[in-house]
Amino acid sequence: MKIVLLAIVIAAVVFGIRWLRKARRQSKSETSPFTIPADASIRTVPLLTDKEISLYNLLQLVVQERYLVLTQVPLWSFIAVDAEDTVRSHILRHIALKRVDFVLIHPGSCHAEQVVQIEEASPQHGEAESQRIIESVLLAAGIKLVKLQSNVSYSLPDLATRLELQEDE
Repeated sequence: MKIVLLAIVIAAVVFGIRWLRKARRQSKSETSPFTIPADASIRTVPLLTDKEISLYNLLQLVVQERYLVLTQVPLWSFIAVDAEDTVRSHILRHIALKRVDFVLIHPGSCHAEQVVQIEEASPQHGEAESQRIIESVLLAAGIKLVKLQSNVSYSLPDLATRLELQEDE
């Protein structure tokens, strides 16, 4: 009986010490301001590749003043999820880190009307599932998705046709 009692006391002391250390670490991290360590290096990186820049410029020419063209946009920034808290959290967790290549925004309403995704010839591991999630969210939101191949050069008329933008609009 004494051994069991002693084991319980030791376990309680160990648990208490760990809990206090964790609480101290959390309180220190909450009160200390953000600083960049001296040994860390932060630099800029290009937002778009050369191919993406070329496509962006073509998109700008095709849509002219009909749309605003935004690039590398997080999916959650132009999607609203109306659902029960647990369902909403589940959906937002799945779309949290998903980005779309280009979004065509109506300049008056500021709503996303079309998304242009660049499909790689050989997608990397996990990209197919990520793309499937993006496609299902866009479909549910009623946003048109246009897929373009990364290894194809598009002409202005071809791109206008794919975006369903006619010259007379």
